[in-house]
Amino acid sequence: MGMNGFKVTSPQDVLNNLFNYRDNYHEKGVYLGFEKIDEFYSMQLGNCTDWTGFPMSGKTQVLMELLLNTSLYYGWKHLIYFPDVGNNVEIIADFIQKKTSKSFDPKKPNAITNDEIEKEIEWITEHFKVLTKTDVKAKMTPMEFWDYAVELKKTEGLHTASIDSWKDMFHDYEKYGGYATYLEFALPYRNHIAEEHNLHLHTIIHPKLTEKENGKRSVPTPYDLKGGSEWFNSGKCMITVHRPILEENIAEIHFNKIKPRSVGKIGHCELRFDLSTLTYYDLDAVASGHTKVYAAPRGETRNSKILGNEYDNFYKPLTQNTNFDDGLPF
Repeated sequence: MGMNGFKVTSPQDVLNNLFNYRDNYHEKGVYLGFEKIDEFYSMQLGNCTDWTGFPMSGKTQVLMELLLNTSLYYGWKHLIYFPDVGNNVEIIADFIQKKTSKSFDPKKPNAITNDEIEKEIEWITEHFKVLTKTDVKAKMTPMEFWDYAVELKKTEGLHTASIDSWKDMFHDYEKYGGYATYLEFALPYRNHIAEEHNLHLHTIIHPKLTEKENGKRSVPTPYDLKGGSEWFNSGKCMITVHRPILEENIAEIHFNKIKPRSVGKIGHCELRFDLSTLTYYDLDAVASGHTKVYAAPRGETRNSKILGNEYDNFYKPLTQNTNFDDGLPF
């Protein structure tokens, strides 16, 4: 005798999965290009990450760069629905600029050419399935998006699916008896889809404004999201990107919850944003001063951002008092 929708587990149901669980118990997700981030977070298939931060914090740019790195290093493919970034032209342009370091501003010295655009667009659209509306009245629930990712994986070999942002989806709260009970259904459903189909599902959610401390807003946490306790209870990896000073290019990345333990740990680090290339870098102290260290595959060092995603040993010293000449805001 059973219950509709439930089943008592038998040994045969889980035996092979238990072998796999043992063999991969301490296995991290993939390396994302920054040693600083790898200490706290890696992107693992079958998992979920929730991203938050105030507007202009850089959270979307961080996610976009990490997704791009998985494509460059491992050939991963992604479904993205990013209406917060802009239309499909703007989204693809950002990815091309991140990949090539070439600007779409024709007045910039690193302005991209027609030939370079044509060269890159095939690769970008092969690795990034950019979902956009063809009907302004069209509505899509998060569940429909995740289900579509499962179907797309069958034909495209998909690895991740990302929403930016949660507010741009259609949420039929009343059907589920209110927002809290809606989240109690939607978030576990998402976790199940990720685990069952070996996808990594990213969601960007805007937080409520936090209280100011000494004139600055405190770093938002998962509890600052609408329905925060539900997000935190169901969340696997939960990350905040925060810019403490809007006039500077420093981005604090706070790892609020990391699950499973093999993926990383709770903590925080800082990166800086280079507006000319739309990429992040770390400041590495060397004898001659400070050097920009951009993302690179594990074991490689990249100190300049040049066309073709090549790596070299060019060091560009920076003084401690530099204004980083990267242009703001981002």
